[in-house]
Amino acid sequence: MLSEHKLEDMLMTHALLIIDYTNDFVAPNGALTAGAPAQAIDDAIVAAADQTLADGGWVYLPTDLHVAGDQYHPETKLFPPHNERDTWGRAFYGHTGEWYAAHHADAQVHAFAKTRYSSFAGTPLDLWLR
Repeated sequence: MLSEHKLEDMLMTHALLIIDYTNDFVAPNGALTAGAPAQAIDDAIVAAADQTLADGGWVYLPTDLHVAGDQYHPETKLFPPHNERDTWGRAFYGHTGEWYAAHHADAQVHAFAKTRYSSFAGTPLDLWLR
């Protein structure tokens, strides 16, 4: 017979969201860098991702995606070009980028594009987390 605690552990899903941790948002020369504070958490993100996988959880990497020259996107008038498809700026930053390169094929690691500030708007993230 399963104890209540064991059953609860089996039903719990753990997920880590690594949102927009790209060169354009983190690197010193990124288009919209958050600078040193964002760079300082790189190793902590990797440690959290490793622990999440070790615990049987999921790692999701919702990442801003823009198309060069898209004059109709609402952010076009608010921000300089950033996180454009297939650019250095959209690649994951630092050790987090190395971690993703090593784990991108893992069944419980999912990077996906988002086109709005929210990681939920127009993405399947809400369903995945349920």
